[in-house]
Amino acid sequence: MILGMDELVTIAAALGDPLRLKVLDLLAAGRSRPCCSPQNPDAPIWVCACDLAAELGGLAHSKLAYHLAQLRAAGLVKEQRRGKWVYYAINEEALAAFTQGLATRWGAAPACTGNACVTQAP
Repeated sequence: MILGMDELVTIAAALGDPLRLKVLDLLAAGRSRPCCSPQNPDAPIWVCACDLAAELGGLAHSKLAYHLAQLRAAGLVKEQRRGKWVYYAINEEALAAFTQGLATRWGAAPACTGNACVTQAP
């Protein structure tokens, strides 16, 4: 998947906020303990919005919803609704496409292992 300028700008803007980076860190860690929501059998490590708010120091739901919307608009998170619960996870494919898009644009090839990518000069 080749990203155009608009997609690169949208993703870069979403990554430019420290709170959104913290949300991505929490999503990357996944669901590791019991929380207020029932476990999602279709996606057991996805994180519920209420857990994100609690981990962010009781962040107001409206503020969290705004930041999650920015991450969704950039394609960086996936969302799954189950009844009244909403679960989130990182969209690893979108992050890989962003990394590849930057590397392609500026002539460096990323070397990826696991969840980490390092850009190497050609």
